[in-house]
Amino acid sequence: MTAETESFAAGRVTRLPPLRPRTHGSRLGLLAVPLWLALFAGVIAFAAQDVGLTAQYMIGAAALVALAALHVFKPAGLWRVILISVVVFVSIRYITWRTLNTIPPVDSSGFVPGLLLYLAELQGFFVLLLGVFVNIRPRRSTAAPRPSSDDAWPTVDIFVPSYNEDPDLLRVTLTAAMQIDYPSDRMTVHLLDDGGTEDKCNHVDPRIAQAAEERREILMALCERLGVTYRTRAHNVHAKAGNINAALPDTDGELVLILDADHVPTQDILKNTVGHFLDRPDLFLVQTPHFFHTPDPVERNLGTFDRMPSEQEMFYGAIQKGLDSWNGSFFCGSAALLRRDALLQIGGIATTSITEDAETALELHARGYSSLYVDRPMVAGLAPDTVEAFVVQRIRWAQGMAQILLLKNPLFKRGLGLAQRLCYLNSATFWLFPFSRLVFLIAPLFYLLFGLKIFEASLDEFTAFVVFHVVCSLMLSNWLFGRSRWPFVSDLYELVQSPFTFGALASVVRNPRKPQFRVTPKNVTVERDFVPGVGKPFFAILAVLVAAAAIGIWRWFDMPFEREHLTIVMVWNLINLVLAIAAAGAMYERSGKPVGGWVKRLKPVNVLGYQTAGRGNLVQVGLDGARLRLGHEQAAALDLDDGRVIVQMAVPGRTDLRLFPALIQGRTVDRDTVTVDLTWVPQNEEEDRDLIAVVFGDSQAWVDFQAGRIRQRTILGGLLYLFGSGFARVADLAFGRRPATGTEIRPVWNRQDA
Repeated sequence: MTAETESFAAGRVTRLPPLRPRTHGSRLGLLAVPLWLALFAGVIAFAAQDVGLTAQYMIGAAALVALAALHVFKPAGLWRVILISVVVFVSIRYITWRTLNTIPPVDSSGFVPGLLLYLAELQGFFVLLLGVFVNIRPRRSTAAPRPSSDDAWPTVDIFVPSYNEDPDLLRVTLTAAMQIDYPSDRMTVHLLDDGGTEDKCNHVDPRIAQAAEERREILMALCERLGVTYRTRAHNVHAKAGNINAALPDTDGELVLILDADHVPTQDILKNTVGHFLDRPDLFLVQTPHFFHTPDPVERNLGTFDRMPSEQEMFYGAIQKGLDSWNGSFFCGSAALLRRDALLQIGGIATTSITEDAETALELHARGYSSLYVDRPMVAGLAPDTVEAFVVQRIRWAQGMAQILLLKNPLFKRGLGLAQRLCYLNSATFWLFPFSRLVFLIAPLFYLLFGLKIFEASLDEFTAFVVFHVVCSLMLSNWLFGRSRWPFVSDLYELVQSPFTFGALASVVRNPRKPQFRVTPKNVTVERDFVPGVGKPFFAILAVLVAAAAIGIWRWFDMPFEREHLTIVMVWNLINLVLAIAAAGAMYERSGKPVGGWVKRLKPVNVLGYQTAGRGNLVQVGLDGARLRLGHEQAAALDLDDGRVIVQMAVPGRTDLRLFPALIQGRTVDRDTVTVDLTWVPQNEEEDRDLIAVVFGDSQAWVDFQAGRIRQRTILGGLLYLFGSGFARVADLAFGRRPATGTEIRPVWNRQDA
């Protein structure tokens, strides 16, 4: 702890109960390690018994029965654990058989690729075990207690760290933060501007210095207008973590709410979280989900945003609940409420790694403090707009978690309980997926292209062990996570990231302290449809897999004695080919402005014309405009040809209906309704603030939006959906089709040239 934070902590009076660590769990966890290791060794020894193929089929059938029971009865408690354990035992049987019987001889040409494949499968097996452990009994959120009066609410500082974000983006976040439903004398909003530091304003490059000074002046004026406290610092050290730490000694809230610059809070975020600290003296963190109201580049380029649960929903909708059940839910950098006392005890936000959030939680969990996860989306953020921005973000996450694994290995971190060690190990080792993903991608090619046998097994053995293991793993994953992640979507996202994160992880292994924090670019406009540089490797991958499939078909007809092995390898290559098609399609950037605009919102409104009024429904809304749906009679009664209307609707946080003038941009008439597109024309700042409240103020809107997506698909349905989405985009690129936006496409090749 620094001298500044020590002197500050010593002079502050807190209304919250004094911070006290838990005094149990860690020693018991350490004593339990030998017992659990012995139990696991016993299970492995039992699984290694050779009981014959008939008995192996019976074990697989028992696992399928257990999966059916999980699906039909949805058991909880002990029965849930037992049935999941039966399914996992099939995978344990598989990995022991795989270890003892299937690796090619050392002196064979297939040994090295065979060993690589085995190691990749071994990594996947341990990820499976850790994932099942974490999620075997997820915890459900409980309502936060409420104090008896407004005076009893703890004081809260709301930190919005910023580096290079557009002032208009910050205006929305800061305005929404000021609208949070909380006693105004107990809440202060702070903009922490790292783009206007003394270092930047005095930079040797006059252009950088001038830009920093102009930014500082603009943001200071914005903060003064909104009632926000503007803060900056002298030096840009330790990136976001250092920015927050610089503000801690100069503020005095008992709790700190941290919001990323693009994370717009709902009005109920504090009243749904603060109360948990009132009777939990061991609590240092309440984390809430990161919800994104814009598609990431994969969702946007494949057109899946409105249909498919987003990639982040699996972590925030399922895994965080599992971590929470083991007191392992960790700080995710934003949308989180932290106790100031806890942060001061470790000198503020941790700075050893570039994933300062998870590292901070690790340090505080190791001191015996607790965390809590509240499963309700109460911020709306912007996903990365482009594939390149997405890659920057994921490289940072991967490198940061690798740093934690190497520099502060949770397995050996003093103070953690056994379950917490496994939770953090699960979160850190997940990011090693590039190795296994790339090996799984190229493994079939060794046989299809070079005839190397890298897996020693007959077709009967493959069916009894491999097929049951793969099917049971996929079905168990779909049962655990299917409502928040469709089948094979994880594989697609891993493939999209792997070529870039593999090298980034290798650099961390060489020098764990080398990675530097890089801000994810946001609000980027894509001027034209194109394939970025980071996307080109996937078209090369696609070409190789197509060639391998063609060779496999040729060998099928030319070498009938190889069909047993070809059947296995060609199916494997076909799945890789589907994923590669989807990945290539996701690399084809769609042109357009940042997709931070309209979101689905079903809301009754009054529509006022020049001399008439009617009723309608708001179906989409954004800060710049909206879409209304009217009945034919209502539309006919309004003078839509005038080009102007006023929309009257309820606003979160207000008791009266508010008026919003708008211009009509277009209308579509169908059999039952008239759809009208509007552009808002707010007349003053009050109307602008009300629009922000309409779009972002109500967390129930985000709950309903997530619930409106298709919640689950079968394993085959998920694979076919990814194939269809990816193939459509690859066809657009190959044949020069015009996308939905109407932008001209430059084809990869022209039919006249073929």
